[in-house]
Amino acid sequence: MAVAATALLSLGMAGPGFAQAEEYVDPNTVLDSRWSVMPMAGFVLSDSSDLDSGISGGILAAKPLTHWFSYELGVDYSNLETSNAGDYERISGRLGGVLYPFRPYFDDSAAFQPFLGGGLHLSSIDFLAQSTSAVGFYASLGAQQKLNDRLSFTLLGRYQVDDVGDSGPLVDQTFYTWQVLAGLRIAIGSKPSDRYRDADGDGVPDGLDKCPGTPPGVQVDARGCPLDGDGDGVPDHLDQCPDTPRGVKVDAKGCPIDSDGDGVPDYLDKCPGTPPGVAVDANGCPLVDSDGDGTPDAYDKCPDTPKGIATGEDGCPLDSDGDGIPDHLDECPNTPAGLAVLPDGCALVGDCRRPRPGEAVDANGCAMDRGFILRGVKFEFDSAILTVEAKQILDKVSVTLASYPDVDVELGGHTDSIGTAGYNLGLSERRAIAVKEYLMRKGIKGARMTPVGYGLTVPIADNSTAEGREENRRVELTPQN
Repeated sequence: MAVAATALLSLGMAGPGFAQAEEYVDPNTVLDSRWSVMPMAGFVLSDSSDLDSGISGGILAAKPLTHWFSYELGVDYSNLETSNAGDYERISGRLGGVLYPFRPYFDDSAAFQPFLGGGLHLSSIDFLAQSTSAVGFYASLGAQQKLNDRLSFTLLGRYQVDDVGDSGPLVDQTFYTWQVLAGLRIAIGSKPSDRYRDADGDGVPDGLDKCPGTPPGVQVDARGCPLDGDGDGVPDHLDQCPDTPRGVKVDAKGCPIDSDGDGVPDYLDKCPGTPPGVAVDANGCPLVDSDGDGTPDAYDKCPDTPKGIATGEDGCPLDSDGDGIPDHLDECPNTPAGLAVLPDGCALVGDCRRPRPGEAVDANGCAMDRGFILRGVKFEFDSAILTVEAKQILDKVSVTLASYPDVDVELGGHTDSIGTAGYNLGLSERRAIAVKEYLMRKGIKGARMTPVGYGLTVPIADNSTAEGREENRRVELTPQN
């Protein structure tokens, strides 16, 4: 026991993992000092030529004192049926010892262990209609077969001498019997050697190991559990990201979770939810912003916004008054809510158009000229045939005109300065008429619309440049009431 205590002390001082223990203790050499109990049953024989026999049973309790010797306490009952004197009934209490002479060769861990035993008994006997007591010695020979660390099957033969007391009919009588018994020895409690056994070889004895079965070579703490340096719940030997900051959620590999799979873990990702396949920067935000509006393509609902146009979070141009015309195209950016507008963003009445350079303005800073340019309404070269794009724009104009059934309008046609004044005057008038006829086909009453040709007489830009001439070739819509 001194050796075991010294070993336990050395293990306890070895530090985390017990890997530096100063003294190794072979678990097989540690005394199994547990109490055991053995219920048993068998038969009893007389030591006489008559070979009288009967039944026998009882219970033994034993405790090892050394590897070779145990003491035992027991009580048993025998009923020997004699051939000529009736039953010989006996209840015996016994105190004795058991010697394992082959323990140097069959140690505590051996499965098969023969033994010798002996001791003294005190018995109560009923025989020949008399109750009396007896003392004496007994000797036994047997063997036990270990089934596991707790159970052993035991078979023994016991020779017992009963010296009857000095009174009554059985005075100074001595009886000799044999008992043949079989039983199951049951050890009580945990095996002491378990405190020193280290099944997984991690340096922490099984009796102290809170994580049995640790793989070979894995570093463990004082409890025998694999180290987890970053405290993320994944032991170091399985952790593919061993330096995860404290508190960060990780996956089964010990790596920070990356919900959108962009390569930037959630705790660093400033743009979570990035669509699959989108290239991101170190913050997890998409890199590509094709139109340079500050909204990455992955989130940009208007990825072709012209440079310099103010946009919202969705990457689309701002529409401050919510009329469906973005601010950079809206000549009336503050249209009151609910008014139907032309493609330039202006309502026919009750609106304020931004003035063009050089235009006169009223006290509110609104253009005094009530004419609205129908931008995009173009014609085939040198003709009054509307282009496809022009028709699409006039479809929207018809919807606006239908919203103002009491407003009459002038449709003014204008040209650039190329060609004679007379030719341009006629061309502009034909184009104004073409616009009216198209709107009539869309359900707008002709009486509400007056086509007028102005030719080259009302330029709004410099006719000496291609850009200016493009501006001058236009159709204007002007409310008349």
